[in-house]
Amino acid sequence: MSVTRSNAPRRTRKCNFALQLSALICIVAGAGGCGSSTKPVTLVPPPNVVTGLPTPAAAGPVNTYNGGQSPGAWTLNLDDTKNAFSYQPVTYPAQPVTGSLQVGGGFSSLGAAGLVYEVLGRAAVLRPGSSATSPIFAVPQTGCYAITGKMRFQYIDLYPGSLATFLSETNLDPLGYGSIVASTDPTGKTWQFENLQGSAGPVPNVQASVVSGPASFTGSCAASNSEASIGLSGPSLLDAYWATTDGTAFNGPSFVSSLSPTAQSIVWVGPSGFFAADQSDPVQVPSSGASVAGMAEPASPLSTSAVAAGQYLGFLYQAPISASSGSAATTAFTAPVGFGQVVPSSGSTITGGIFPNDDVTGTPNSDTQITLGTQDSTVNGLYASVSITVLDPAQNCANFPGSPIGFPLSGVSSSVNALGYVTCTFPGVAIAGNPDGKYAIFVSAYNWAAALGGVPEEFFLFQQ
Repeated sequence: MSVTRSNAPRRTRKCNFALQLSALICIVAGAGGCGSSTKPVTLVPPPNVVTGLPTPAAAGPVNTYNGGQSPGAWTLNLDDTKNAFSYQPVTYPAQPVTGSLQVGGGFSSLGAAGLVYEVLGRAAVLRPGSSATSPIFAVPQTGCYAITGKMRFQYIDLYPGSLATFLSETNLDPLGYGSIVASTDPTGKTWQFENLQGSAGPVPNVQASVVSGPASFTGSCAASNSEASIGLSGPSLLDAYWATTDGTAFNGPSFVSSLSPTAQSIVWVGPSGFFAADQSDPVQVPSSGASVAGMAEPASPLSTSAVAAGQYLGFLYQAPISASSGSAATTAFTAPVGFGQVVPSSGSTITGGIFPNDDVTGTPNSDTQITLGTQDSTVNGLYASVSITVLDPAQNCANFPGSPIGFPLSGVSSSVNALGYVTCTFPGVAIAGNPDGKYAIFVSAYNWAAALGGVPEEFFLFQQ
């Protein structure tokens, strides 16, 4: 495969951002109000009404990004003028890490301090250390933006990075994603959230646990020193994959039904529609909480073939957890990846893999295929029937049906490719958008070949 890269430090992109509302607004018709027996009427916003964030300014060379590591908020500063960086955790504070960065292959190397992929002034993924550390998805919010109308934001749940055992053997395939509709007052300081919804894939008793809380809740934006954030009010959970408070292995799902009174809920919205959120409890030791990574819903349905025709760079993340209580937990694995189409116009499939040894100036592997499938008919950019195929040299996927006995392999299969290698195919879910006219794809899946018992994995991909 061929992955197009730029060795320029970073490019300032033209910003032409206008999002239209795709969510439906339901009201009760007639004078009887909510108590009336009159059936609800569904109203679609007029197509000539432009809604969304204000057109963002051109990105500058110095940016501060905020986001979550699931659990816990972090801050990252990248200074392209001085080739310098700094980052540190905020919810569970530690000393800042600083140093010089070196740009190459589309990534910023921080030496032993980690690796960053940056969409200049729009979003960044930080790996704060070696490949055995969990990533942070972060965005820059410099002020309290006012939204015109209403916008839907879609996201994937970031898998916790601090659990020894995440799921019981009867609650597997945690394909966590969700969406929320947001609006503001004219100042952008008061935010209203509604229509919180989500799904965890094919397991019914998991599905109801991914997002919970009131149908409507509020947030308040505050800005200081060219940085802003939105604090949420109320018990609503955006991501219920909540890290445990005792840090020990347990035989059950780590879902929570409500926030603790001391939890903090923070949302950051970037100027082009990327957003990050973290809901964590700073009182708990060890850390407890969860994060999400997402983007605004596209104004209209995406062309799936156009999305799949792009060349992408980003990160793969495999969580340091095990599905089986009888299996030792794996370590986290976060690695740079490149994806594209080996055969042009080959449907909705992109092929790629990691850059071996973090050598982002080299050629990535081509041992992973991501097939987006069909876009949701209601929510633009949502692909709920993704299929992923990887090599399975240890035949973990092929042999897993015997342990535990009776595991329902919904959408999971083992095969042999044209070269005679054993492969594993498993389901996933993806959200996609086109902030600033460039596609981005976030994928959530459960990789049955990565280890005995499998591991949750995610992809963060950005078009070049």
